[in-house]
Amino acid sequence: MAMSNKAKSRWADDEEDAALDVQRKHEKEAKKKAKAERQRKLEEEEARRAALVTIHTEDTVDGPNPDTERPAKRRRLSPEPDASGLELQPTKLLRFPAPEWGPCRHFDNFEKLNHIEEGSYGWVSRAKEITTGEIVALKKLKMDNANDGFPVTGLREIQTLMASRHPNIVALREIVMGDKLS
Repeated sequence: MAMSNKAKSRWADDEEDAALDVQRKHEKEAKKKAKAERQRKLEEEEARRAALVTIHTEDTVDGPNPDTERPAKRRRLSPEPDASGLELQPTKLLRFPAPEWGPCRHFDNFEKLNHIEEGSYGWVSRAKEITTGEIVALKKLKMDNANDGFPVTGLREIQTLMASRHPNIVALREIVMGDKLS
């Protein structure tokens, strides 16, 4: 038995599909034509407005009429220099008192009163500043691996204390240093 008649696939195109494709193509072409027509009309309208604006600006000496023309999108906020040639003086920046950069003070500027507590990263002590008599807290960082340089945990703690502003957290005033690591 020879198979002269092949079985038809479910997805094969038939006359209905071909008719739908033709209809879609016609609709697509109609949309393209309508869009091109709208664009042509917009361009004609813009050209007509531009011609009216040039005619209007040639006729008026005082400038644009606010009733017929829209203002520019951006307005200049800074004053323009006078036509007399005088330039505006540059404005001066305000200066506020701020702590100056300088070397760290020495640990000897403080008198150690008593030991408070030992933490993971150092020892905290109560001390009195010799010059002012103010009571402060001093934290001596643990320098276990002195060969590695300054400990990263110490830098993180200093950064956190400098950024924190809370009544229950002691404010970091300054960083002092000593002569030896022990």
